[in-house]
Amino acid sequence: MLIGAQPLASGPLAVALGSTYEPVYVVRGQAFNWRVRLLVDGVDLTSQVTGTLDVDREEGAAAVAGFVLYLPPGPVVPDDWKGKPVQLDFISRNRDGVINEARLFTGRLEMPEWDPTWRLLACDCSDQLQQRIEGMSVEAIDALTGGVWSADLFEPTAGRSRWDYAQERMESRAASLDCSVEGVPRVTPWAAAVTPHFVFGLGSTLFETVQIDLQPLGAATNRLEIDAAYRYPRLWQHVQAFTWSHPEYGSSGIPGFCQWRTWTSELPTTDMIESAVTGAGLTMVGQVGGFKLPLSLGNPCGDGVAWINQFDNLWLSAVASGGRRWTQQVTENYKLVLTATGGDAEATQVIARDSGNVAIENSAADEWESGKPDGTGSTDLAEEPRRIAALQTLLRGGAVELLSAHRGTTLSWQVPTDLALGVDLVHTLRLEDRALAQGKCRRIQHRIDIEGGTAVTTLSVAISRGGGVSDALTTPSRPDTSLPPLPPGGGGLPTQLGGRLNDPISGAPIEPYNDARLGFSGNWDVADDLTAPKFPRRFDVEAAEIPEIYRDERTGQVTVNYRVGIPNDLLEL
Repeated sequence: MLIGAQPLASGPLAVALGSTYEPVYVVRGQAFNWRVRLLVDGVDLTSQVTGTLDVDREEGAAAVAGFVLYLPPGPVVPDDWKGKPVQLDFISRNRDGVINEARLFTGRLEMPEWDPTWRLLACDCSDQLQQRIEGMSVEAIDALTGGVWSADLFEPTAGRSRWDYAQERMESRAASLDCSVEGVPRVTPWAAAVTPHFVFGLGSTLFETVQIDLQPLGAATNRLEIDAAYRYPRLWQHVQAFTWSHPEYGSSGIPGFCQWRTWTSELPTTDMIESAVTGAGLTMVGQVGGFKLPLSLGNPCGDGVAWINQFDNLWLSAVASGGRRWTQQVTENYKLVLTATGGDAEATQVIARDSGNVAIENSAADEWESGKPDGTGSTDLAEEPRRIAALQTLLRGGAVELLSAHRGTTLSWQVPTDLALGVDLVHTLRLEDRALAQGKCRRIQHRIDIEGGTAVTTLSVAISRGGGVSDALTTPSRPDTSLPPLPPGGGGLPTQLGGRLNDPISGAPIEPYNDARLGFSGNWDVADDLTAPKFPRRFDVEAAEIPEIYRDERTGQVTVNYRVGIPNDLLEL
């Protein structure tokens, strides 16, 4: 049979989607003879079919079929029928003798019900979409579904339903996951093609079967507000360098020692310096450096006087560094607002909300504070790929949610099954009978009455309405959570010496002991008065105070608006 100067089964059936094709025009005034062929487990049981055969194929769902078989006398084990493969074909011959054969269903028998009185076996069948997906590897599902997915927003894939995983990936696709009539899983986009694959012309529909199911206003979400948080640890470390020199160590090395030797005094030990650093809550970084009091020498100062000293842990000048580490939590808050037409004006908004959180956990953060500092500064344990994956999953899923919310209107009509052969869920259909509309096919229902001799197919298309333009769903830039460099701290430490009333060098009175004064405290070796107070021998340092802004949680905020354009499918009633 020729329709629009081409056979009925050509056009979209003969070319792959996305390639060049010409629409198939379905017109009135056709006459057909038809029959069906039902194979169960490879056996032709067409002659045993009684009543009706039903096939229902809908985007995003498993296709189902149902029929009733009369079984001749003999033993019947209904349970043995479970899982048997089922194929249903429709064979049509027009008045010119041209035969067109099309597959209506491929699947397996799921649930048999046995009626022993009439020896009827009612069979419910499915194309087992879910089971087919469950049998696929994660990599195969990724290749099939595409989309974006974030391990931070969903449960791990290990030990979990592959069907659920596939549905999660499909949330970011404006498309549906279903099976072809041959039972092969596929993904079909929602967008209607500019050029329809089938055009149903005047008089092609059955009388009074054109119906419209309009979407209510409250279901047409046009504004989606997403609150996303991205949290990660910032590793801080701060090293302070402390320096101290005896006031009479006027120059470096032996000359400085000789100057000190004129009026000797107590000196700090290595243990005193290290204990002062650790006692301030710091961790020693390296070892104490500087110039130690020399060990015994014959004539170090050239004055003929020998120097006797057996202690190698006394310091005339010392440098010691101490540091600390801590972890600061940083939270980047993202306000993502996606709007379709009408979503900006308060009077016309239909709002939905969503959220997502990403928390970076890293073993390095757990071990950070117990490690030794090696400098001053910070390191963010941020993982940019995870941030991008999570935000893209939320953004694309949000855009799909708005697109889905605007394609709730369904236009359906009925035609003889002979005129619907070849129509699939991947096709764009145009109706020019009792309505003018064009949309992507969302459902196909075949009802074949063997006894009544009728075969009717109900076709349904999704109608999207909204309009507008779309912005690129680019990942938002990160907010600025940086902080100025930490002050260095540390520095030179003072000295206070007692055991005398007057300073042996300047002759000035010695100030009273100050317990709050940092640095070294000790005594001159030679007293000028037996009543002169003795100062405690100690060495103290103080850790620099870290401002709260470097310790408390650091937050940043970004707000980004995106426009989502909605297709305007043709619809005139």
